[in-house]
Amino acid sequence: MPRPTMSDTMKTLFMTQGPMPDPSAEEIEKNSASVDYEIYSGSSNRKLAEEVARRLGVKLSPATVSSFNDGECNIKVNDSVRNTHVYVLQSTCPGRGAPVRTINDHIMELYLLIRCFRRASARTVTAIVPYYGYSRQDEKRRPRVPIASSDFAMLMEAAGVDRILSVDLHSGQIQGQFQHSPVDNLSMFEDFAAFFVKHLLPTFPEGSEVAVVSPDADGTARAKFFLGLLIEKGVKNVSLAITIRQTTSSSIVLNLVGEVQHKECIIIDDIIDTGRRVVQSAEALYDLGALSVGAIATHGIFSGKAIAKIQASDMEYLVVSDSCPIEDKFRRTANKIVQVSCAGVIADAIHSINSGDTVSHLFAFGKE
Repeated sequence: MPRPTMSDTMKTLFMTQGPMPDPSAEEIEKNSASVDYEIYSGSSNRKLAEEVARRLGVKLSPATVSSFNDGECNIKVNDSVRNTHVYVLQSTCPGRGAPVRTINDHIMELYLLIRCFRRASARTVTAIVPYYGYSRQDEKRRPRVPIASSDFAMLMEAAGVDRILSVDLHSGQIQGQFQHSPVDNLSMFEDFAAFFVKHLLPTFPEGSEVAVVSPDADGTARAKFFLGLLIEKGVKNVSLAITIRQTTSSSIVLNLVGEVQHKECIIIDDIIDTGRRVVQSAEALYDLGALSVGAIATHGIFSGKAIAKIQASDMEYLVVSDSCPIEDKFRRTANKIVQVSCAGVIADAIHSINSGDTVSHLFAFGKE
């Protein structure tokens, strides 16, 4: 029997992975009246905010979030939030579609939303930032540059945010850049591991060896965490490998720590931006004897021609979350890319915070 291709699997998933059953209108109205919190959305990823609200069985609270003709943000909260716990979801990623919105537009929008809630006497304001913009500028690597992730944190605290929820921060040290507001760094990799075991592992020949690959030394902890999750879920013959990039003015050389020959390889990363690094890593792994190469990453930014680059590569699949939206025109044609929603982990965190329960089971790298 011929082995099914990963692209065939992705097509099937797009057809079969529908949304969860919707609560009835009566249930939503009842739940919305019984809880003491409201969920609002910025303009960057309203679909994700709607999915979070639906999983909690409440309605997304109404607000005007648009822009004036000159590009200024137009913000208005339509209902009273006095003495209410407010959650506002805004991924600080590039906008999709028209009008074109940048990361900076979405950051300003989030800042003004927080200020609006503070001035409206909300009891607490929690910013849900699934993709934390400027996270890769988290240290001073050369003279006379900002530490932009820290400056973004200062801006949020100056706005009056009480708490931050984010998903798979680029580096854990960003949590320490907030002086007064606690930061919950939620992890998607438990969901990714379950997705891999259910949908991708069955496409491998029986008895296949699997290599979990970090595309650089900095991502080793992330890959090791995912490896541990696979072992917990009963995946056998799985090992860790690391590719180390040596970049010169004329070439990029990849060195390998570990073994990938005759193995099914999974590249584990946090951000796919231009797609260049993950495609080059896949090519190098094939050159070193890998049987197949796919990738799992939390945030699919897909700048420029990234999706076309991934589609044209020899990669079998790319699994990302919906922390950053994908335009519908690409969703219809990108059969190598599938999204696993982070709405579940965010909804779980909101429920735990409001009920006074721990959220440690949702943290990135939370298991020893």
